[in-house]
Amino acid sequence: MKTSVPNNPPKRKRAAATTVATAKAPVKGVAASAGLDKAVAAPAVALTSNCTIKDAAALKQSLCAVVDANEVVTLDATSVERVDTAILQLLCAFVRARAASNRSVAWRGDAPVLSDSARLLGLQALLALPQHPANGASA
Repeated sequence: MKTSVPNNPPKRKRAAATTVATAKAPVKGVAASAGLDKAVAAPAVALTSNCTIKDAAALKQSLCAVVDANEVVTLDATSVERVDTAILQLLCAFVRARAASNRSVAWRGDAPVLSDSARLLGLQALLALPQHPANGASA
């Protein structure tokens, strides 16, 4: 008995929408003042260029992995070219959850589309995004 093989190749899974990384950052304070360079892993989540609702599940998974980190979590928006409201809601929930437990979030990179979208929706302060004079904020 002969088995037939379908002509359609299997679909490949998409790459994750975000990546979680840890970077070594020098610890400031007592160790730094004593001249010791002690490094601590600092969690970071890199946002992709197209942050849309189809990427929300992967981003949520990445954010959940670092939400309880004691260190400052860095959100890297360097490559963001497109963002929708679903992603902004997810980022707001993450920043609020961190703030509720007295933990902070830092932003890396300048993504005008992210800043503009957040400003238009009144979310810039909630997301703790840096304000840019080009986006209508005063310097």
